[in-house]
Amino acid sequence: MEIINQPEAVLLNNESERPQGYFGRAAPRGLANISAKRLLCGALVSLVLILILLSAGRVIFLQPDDQLVVQGLSNKWVVNGPGLAMSTPIMTSVEKKKAIKIDQLAFYVVRDTLTAKLRVEAGPQLLFLGAFDEASEEMQKFVLTHGEYLRLLDTVTGQVRVEVGPSTVTPGPYEKSDEGKQSGASLTKNEWVKLTDKSGEMRIVKGPGLVFPRETEALGEKQQAYKLERDQWMKLVDEATGKVRVAVGEQIVVPEATERASTTVQEAIKVDDETAVLVQNKKDGQQRLVTASDSRGPFFPSTYDEILEKRSLIRIEPHEVAIAADENNHIMYFDGSSGDSKGLAFFLPPYYQLVTMMWGSGTSQEDLDSGIVRNAKEVKYKVPVTKIDTRKQYAFFEYKVRTSDKVELVLEGTIVWQVLDVPTMFSQTSDPKGDVWYHARQRLVQAVSRVTLENFMDDFSSLASKAIHDDPFYEERGVKLHELSVIRYECANPSDAQVLEQIIAETTKRMNQLASQNSKNDVEKASMEGDIAREQQRTELLRLKAANDKVSATSAGEAEGARLAASVTKFVQDLSDHEAIPNASMAVELLKFYEEQRTATTQTRDLSNGKAQLYLTPKDLNLKMVMGRTEL
Repeated sequence: MEIINQPEAVLLNNESERPQGYFGRAAPRGLANISAKRLLCGALVSLVLILILLSAGRVIFLQPDDQLVVQGLSNKWVVNGPGLAMSTPIMTSVEKKKAIKIDQLAFYVVRDTLTAKLRVEAGPQLLFLGAFDEASEEMQKFVLTHGEYLRLLDTVTGQVRVEVGPSTVTPGPYEKSDEGKQSGASLTKNEWVKLTDKSGEMRIVKGPGLVFPRETEALGEKQQAYKLERDQWMKLVDEATGKVRVAVGEQIVVPEATERASTTVQEAIKVDDETAVLVQNKKDGQQRLVTASDSRGPFFPSTYDEILEKRSLIRIEPHEVAIAADENNHIMYFDGSSGDSKGLAFFLPPYYQLVTMMWGSGTSQEDLDSGIVRNAKEVKYKVPVTKIDTRKQYAFFEYKVRTSDKVELVLEGTIVWQVLDVPTMFSQTSDPKGDVWYHARQRLVQAVSRVTLENFMDDFSSLASKAIHDDPFYEERGVKLHELSVIRYECANPSDAQVLEQIIAETTKRMNQLASQNSKNDVEKASMEGDIAREQQRTELLRLKAANDKVSATSAGEAEGARLAASVTKFVQDLSDHEAIPNASMAVELLKFYEEQRTATTQTRDLSNGKAQLYLTPKDLNLKMVMGRTEL
C-alpha cells in the first residue's frame, strides 16, 4: 500500500498492517468523530511506541522526492517523503530511492507485479511508485499539430481510436500505433480523396477542407478533379457495376466512390470537310466512319464508342496512285487520273489502311525528311512510299563491268523509268525501283562483257540502249525502262586507266584536229557560199535593171513613135496638098532629109555646149580638097 508523507504528519499503514516497533506521526483521520478517551489512549500508545523505536532502531529523513521501500517479514510497503522514518529489527530491508520526475510531454507505463495490471502515469508530476510497481523506460507523448492524426490500437480489446491535432496524446497502457503520426489530406477546391474502410466500403470526400480517416478507414492519395473545358470529354467506369459514363465539358468531374477514369481528358475531334473519325462500337464490333455529312462539329463518343483514329482527307494528284487494304487483304486502288484534272480527294473507308511499300533509294529517310538529296549511285536504303508516282523517274547508278578483253570499267549514268501498271507492279514486286536498278546492272554487265574496250569506247551509248531493248522483265512488273544512259566511265585498274587516258588523249587530239579542219572548211565554204550568193544577187540586179531599162525604152520609144507617126502623117498630108510634090513618096523623102538635118543640127549643138572634141573625117563632111592636081 502506497504511503505519502507530508510535513504535517507521518502516514502509516493501517493498524492491522503496522509492524511492532514502528513509530511515526500519522495524520489524524476523522478527529471530529473520535472521543477524547480514545484520543488520549492513542497518544499514550504512540508515545510508548516512539520511545521503543528510538531505543531500538535508526531514524531516516526523507526529502520531498525521496521514497523508502520497506520489506517486512511478510509484507512490503513504501514511505514517501518529505518526513522521517525509523527502521526496526523486524524490517528485513530498507531501500531509499528517488521518485520519478515526469515532464510535460513524457509518460511511463507502470506494472503492478502482484496483479500484472498496467497503468499510465503521464506528466507533469512527481511519481512515487507503489511497493510492487515497476516503471518502464520514459516514453514521449504524441504531439499532433494541425493537420495530423494518430491511430491507436488497444491490443487487449481491439478497439481503435483516432486522435486529431492539434493535441497531445498519451496512449493507454495497452495501446500502440504502428503507423505513428500521419498527415491528413488537405484538399483544395478542385481536389478529392478516396477513403476505404476495412469492410470494403468506400467514400469520396471533396475539397476544400481537411480530411481525416475514421478508425478503420485507409486514406488514399489526394487527387485532382478532372477539369473539362469546352470540347473536352472523358470516360469513367463503375468497377462495382461495370457501367460506363461519358462526361462532357464544361464541368469539374469527381469520380464516384467505385468509379475510375478509363480515359484521360480527351480533346473532341472536330469533324469537317477535311477530317473524319473512325469509330468502333464495342457491342457489335462494327466500325463506322463519321464524316461532316453525318455530324459536323466536335465529335463526342457514346458509352460504347471507341475512337480508333482521326482520318484526314487524302488527296491524290493526277499522276499518283494510292493502295489500300483491309484485314482480309482486299485491295483498293485510288487512281488520281480517274478523276478530273485536279485528282482525287477521299477518306479511307472503315477497315482499310493505306499500304506503305518500301522502295530502294539512294537517299536515306532522314535525309528525305530534312530535304537533302544525295543522289547516291546505289540503292542501299529503303524508304516508305504510300503514294505511287506514275511520272518518269530518275535514278543514278555506278556499275562495275568488264569488257571481253578483261578491262574492268566503272560506269556512271542515269536510269529513266516509269510505273505504268500499278496493280501489276503491286502484285509482282515490293520494290520496283530496286528491281529496275539491279536488273539494268545485270543487262549492262552482260552487254559490255561481249565487246572489247575499243568497241565500247566507239559506241557505248548504243550499247546501253541495246541492253534494255526488248526485255520483258520490266513489262512483267508493270514498269517501263525508258532510257539507260552512260554519262561517264573510267578504268577500275590504275594501270588500265593510264592506257585509257593515252587512248583518250590521242582520240581527243584527232578529234580536235578534225574539228579544226572542219572549222576551216566551214569558213571557206561559208565564204564561197557568200560570194555565190552575192554574184547571184548582182546578176539578178542586172537582169532586173535591163528589164526595167527595156520597159522604160519601150515606153519612151512608143511615145516617140506615136509622136513621130503623128508628125509624119501631118507632114505628108500637108505636102500632098502642095502642087510641087506630086506624090507621097517624094513627101517621105523630103521628110527623111528634114529629119537628118535636124538630127545633125542637134548633135552639133550638143557637142558645142560640152567639152567633147569632135573629130571629123573628110568623108564625114563630104569634103574634097584639091592640092595641085591631086584630089584629096
